[in-house]
Amino acid sequence: MTYSVVICDSKSKKLGVAVATCHFAVGALVPHLKAGVGAIATQAATNPYLGINGLEKMAEGKSIEQSFFSVLEGDSEKESRQLHGVDYLGNSWAWTGNTTIEWAGHIKGKNYSVAGNMLAGEKVVKACVDAIESNKLLPLEERMLRALQAGENAGGDKRGRQSAALITIKDQPFPYC
Repeated sequence: MTYSVVICDSKSKKLGVAVATCHFAVGALVPHLKAGVGAIATQAATNPYLGINGLEKMAEGKSIEQSFFSVLEGDSEKESRQLHGVDYLGNSWAWTGNTTIEWAGHIKGKNYSVAGNMLAGEKVVKACVDAIESNKLLPLEERMLRALQAGENAGGDKRGRQSAALITIKDQPFPYC
């Protein structure tokens, strides 16, 4: 029901999460960001504690991989969830559980991760990645917006659209944008 983009911009030192879905108020539960630490999106059968606890573990010095494994290990419903993100160094990690609703999957690279479930197909996340890769010179917020639009143009959430959010953080404890 959701597709999201999580990005680290090493030049501006910004982290960001952009997400679109057919669900109401997606910005309330999916994006999680902490300046100087990382950005996480938790979706599918959304569990916001995965984002909150994942960032806490990363802030304690654990790698993004260690943090995600740790929070997923304690989640009895992890197979119905998606969790992905980046740390402030641009390392990415992603999880798509085996029982998320098709089409579901993710693509990750240096400085970004894209994931989605209940989508029109893999073409949605591929379009997001292509937009991220082809717009590297644009400001972070513009790259994220173009990625969401590319995903929408590729079919987006197969049930339609209803809600979206775009949040960035830089060096303060509150959103930059």
